[in-house]
Amino acid sequence: MTCLLFAIMAMLSVPVGPTGNDDRPNIVIIVSDDAGWADFGFQGSDEVLTPNLDALRDSGVLFSRGYVTASVCSPSRAGLLSGRYQQRFGHEMNISANGPHGMPASERTLAERLSKTGYATEAIGKWHVGYQPGMRPLSQGFDHFHGLLAGSRTYRPYSQEKTMATRRLRIDEDLIEDEESRFEWLTDHLGEVGGETVTRLAPDKPFLLYLSFTAPHTPMQASDEDLAASGDTDSRRRTYIAMQRALDRAVGTVLEAIDASGESDQTIVWFVNDNGGATTNASDNGTLRGMKGSKFEGGIRVPMLLRWPGVTTAGATYDHPVSTLDIAPTVLVAAGAPVDSLDGVDLQPYLLGDHSKAPHERLFWRRGPVAAVLEGDRWKLIRIQGTQTLLFDLHNDPSERQNVSNDYPEIRDRLMVSLTEWEKGMVEPGWNSGQIWRDNQIQKHQPDVDTRDKERSLP
Repeated sequence: MTCLLFAIMAMLSVPVGPTGNDDRPNIVIIVSDDAGWADFGFQGSDEVLTPNLDALRDSGVLFSRGYVTASVCSPSRAGLLSGRYQQRFGHEMNISANGPHGMPASERTLAERLSKTGYATEAIGKWHVGYQPGMRPLSQGFDHFHGLLAGSRTYRPYSQEKTMATRRLRIDEDLIEDEESRFEWLTDHLGEVGGETVTRLAPDKPFLLYLSFTAPHTPMQASDEDLAASGDTDSRRRTYIAMQRALDRAVGTVLEAIDASGESDQTIVWFVNDNGGATTNASDNGTLRGMKGSKFEGGIRVPMLLRWPGVTTAGATYDHPVSTLDIAPTVLVAAGAPVDSLDGVDLQPYLLGDHSKAPHERLFWRRGPVAAVLEGDRWKLIRIQGTQTLLFDLHNDPSERQNVSNDYPEIRDRLMVSLTEWEKGMVEPGWNSGQIWRDNQIQKHQPDVDTRDKERSLP
């Protein structure tokens, strides 16, 4: 009854404030960075062991067709945090290492919407959606921030102050001079801060914790202990496996804190990877074609888990396509917060109700010269500017090896029309990422780039 009441209030855009007996759920969103589709125990790997994430999967639902809104880090996060296609506000490309671009403060993030209804909101780890004042976490709805503004950094503490400021750890808006001396390994540190945050906030719930790890994004670094426990494969793959081991351990620290708080039954936990496994980190996307940066499934289809006691069934699998766009409306409805102007769907009715119904008719992607549309769970069109249009039947060709564009012209044309109509509601990119990355997009989708080695040879 409570969830129904909040849902009605949310649809009416009536904020629900905190009460003396606030039973709204806590929300924990955990994001990993550049991990491979196949590189988790719950995805079937017997090489990359992830017992804590496997336990999360066993207690919740696995989305077998989970998608992100972009195949690179920054726009993917902008879509997740806003609940809107990032092309609506020009955040189509990655942002440069210390540049002026990012998600504008005019966007109402998930944190901002929850904060207005009485939620405590905290962000930990990688930000990467804007470096300048007005684009940082405290300007985007978060009460506190403990992490780095940039997209990556060393996993060891920095020893020199001359290191780029966006890569150094900060608390809220301020660089903390001695923060680098407070930890030994970044991934563990972020997990520990996440666990401490849960412990601190749980007594005064409800809260949102957005925990974004840098692992296993480059640089390829792992502790001696994790390397020793990661087998005898080639050195780069071994380092990657060790980085995944640290990631899983850090997630376990947060999950243990949730259990210890006594709030497990009142806490929604999402886990998602930000894009497909990268060409640079020895990740494995399994049978999926493509990697980070690609519109093939290996670039945009990611491991995604949700544990929501009373809503998800332990050990269940949900097979219809869902998107990180859905995270915002799903948790906002549960929190009784406004859900207007969002592109995602509240997944709760689909998880509780008729599983034959799909949340989305179509999902869309665009980054520069390459765009894509997925219709249902079968037809996937990729439009490559100036070259060709690809069509794949994912039911019969899940690895996207056979371009059937000429075999199904009516389907190709229908999807081209839907993509064009979607683009009418978007804006031009707010910035460009350079000719090298434009060329890279086009090259990644050529028919002869059909092996991992060929794609890894590209920039």
